[in-house]
Amino acid sequence: MKPLPTLTPTDRAELAAYEERALSPEEFAARVAAPWTAQEIEDFDALCAWFRRRYPTPWLRLQATRHLASQWPR
Repeated sequence: MKPLPTLTPTDRAELAAYEERALSPEEFAARVAAPWTAQEIEDFDALCAWFRRRYPTPWLRLQATRHLASQWPR
């Protein structure tokens, strides 16, 4: 596994500004239509597997989802 890069405060500020900017409709559509990378697929599969182990029944999954949704700001 590769070590994580070290970011300076300037790097962090630039990255935050880039991540928080508004996307144009065209850029948004391009990102939605882009295929997932192998790493994204692997991460998604791992997350789903963890969720199914942590909440093994549909009822527990629904309860967890409702609990988390209740914490979102309205």
